Amino acid sequence: MHPQGGHLEEISKLKTIEQQNDCFLITEKSDFELKNFCSRKYMTSQTNRKQLTFLPKFFWLFIKAIYILLMEKPDFIITTGALIAYPFCVIGKLMSTKIIYVESFARVQTPSLTGKLLYSFTDLFIVQWEDMLKLYPKAMLGGGIF
Repeated sequence: MHPQGGHLEEISKLKTIEQQNDCFLITEKSDFELKNFCSRKYMTSQTNRKQLTFLPKFFWLFIKAIYILLMEKPDFIITTGALIAYPFCVIGKLMSTKIIYVESFARVQTPSLTGKLLYSFTDLFIVQWEDMLKLYPKAMLGGGIF
């Protein structure tokens, strides 16, 4: 699940995983071109934590997460963030879904907010830069997706 742009570009690089598994994509509505990644796609409205409408939209994401995850029943969730991923990972974890988080390629020395929020309860936390292991000592160095 990914907002479009950099996060969507990163997750689309995991084409091998997508080809070997039944998958679905959750992303934000935007003007970015949807990549040919996963046959089933769910769209959410864009969520910006600095907008006045953030709390109702964020609450709505939890409701949407319950609906989609109950319908899809995934074995695992792979995400590169951003904030829309959080409700889906929380609900997924409550449903005993494995959570795999890949910290963004853009995060070379500082953690993302989503990474900080998800780090403590992911089943696998992957960083793309060795320096990030100092911030996330339980993470696995996966190297760059690009």
